[in-house]
Amino acid sequence: MTNAEEENTSGYQLVINPEDERTFGPCTCCGNMTRRVWGYVTQDEATVAAYFVEWTPGHEENAANFDLIIGRWGEDAGPVSRKAVALDFRQLDTGPAFRVINAKDRPVGTNSLVGEALNKEQIIGEPIAQTIFGICDTVFLEDHRISTLRERNS
Repeated sequence: MTNAEEENTSGYQLVINPEDERTFGPCTCCGNMTRRVWGYVTQDEATVAAYFVEWTPGHEENAANFDLIIGRWGEDAGPVSRKAVALDFRQLDTGPAFRVINAKDRPVGTNSLVGEALNKEQIIGEPIAQTIFGICDTVFLEDHRISTLRERNS
């Protein structure tokens, strides 16, 4: 797979590195299978986030969950260096929309790689929000495995 590059508003490049995917289910409300894809986001060749996107094709509004683990990675960085972030995604009539939700309410919030699960009050209106939305935008636009989420329902 080739890496996709996106320049964010801060002027640095984010590169996604898709890793793997899984299908499981069926969904209890619709009977369709749920998909989860994941990978890493790098900036200047350093990992800045892991991402997980989960959705059930056929659900209303092309809904999905974007879960991130952001922070420092590598041998000298442990869970205390990373935070869990969760966003709800919908493809609305007005276009794609992300909404920050409490990470503690998602499986990413209890991941052993995470030192703290952020709630929406710790993100909205804070400098970290720009980083989080930049990562989500890059994953949304560049990971070909989630291309169906970019399509509008008719």
